[in-house]
Amino acid sequence: MKTLGEGLPHGGSALFVLVRKSTPDKVLAALEPFRGKGKVLQTSLSKENEQELRDFLENSAA
Repeated sequence: MKTLGEGLPHGGSALFVLVRKSTPDKVLAALEPFRGKGKVLQTSLSKENEQELRDFLENSAA
């Protein structure tokens, strides 16, 4: 996290999310304010769940 923070442009920001136990739909609902505004840098999700998260955060289409 520290390394990523050092690489952010001035005025930029990052959101780190640690989820231990939850269902994907609840996580996406909580991240709704960030829909289409983010970029996934690293995850330990399955390929399918990672793609769902990328689509949600990186594409503005609802």
